[in-house]
Amino acid sequence: MHALLQQLPALVGVVVGALASYLAGAATERARWRREHAARWDANRMEAYASYALRVKTFILIANRISAGRDLGSATEPLPVEQGLERLAQAEIDRAAAWEQVLLIGDPATITAARNWHQCAWDLEAFARGTRTGKQEWAAAVVAANEARAEFYRNARRDLNVAGVPPAQDRPFPAPWPGGPA
Repeated sequence: MHALLQQLPALVGVVVGALASYLAGAATERARWRREHAARWDANRMEAYASYALRVKTFILIANRISAGRDLGSATEPLPVEQGLERLAQAEIDRAAAWEQVLLIGDPATITAARNWHQCAWDLEAFARGTRTGKQEWAAAVVAANEARAEFYRNARRDLNVAGVPPAQDRPFPAPWPGGPA
């Protein structure tokens, strides 16, 4: 019995060491899993945001081209209305599909900013469809869409922990199309 009591501190030390080693390994593994999980979701959110932005931007560019044909001062080559409206309808389908991914994995502030941006895109669509016509209204709608785009990117960058802010737009928009009348 005396020999067992002499060995007891060493035995307790081994048990405590093994338990500490197990707990440290488990904590390290859990932290590694969390980092990998977060990185995977960051990549998914980045892809969803980028895809959505491309779809909204495409929609707006088509609306701009149609509106240029309606002499609203757009900074792009005019697109015939009939051809443009078909492309605009397809662009809306593509935008709506990309929107579902943003709704699924986006954070609330970015979803709100995205919703505002596509609402502004729909305002530009009204000009492309001819239901709104004023040049000053058009210019204001373009400015609102640009501001909504910038807000979307600010929120997406914040959600993805991207440092800094995107650069400001360096020239006014809409500017006259270089290939058209001044």
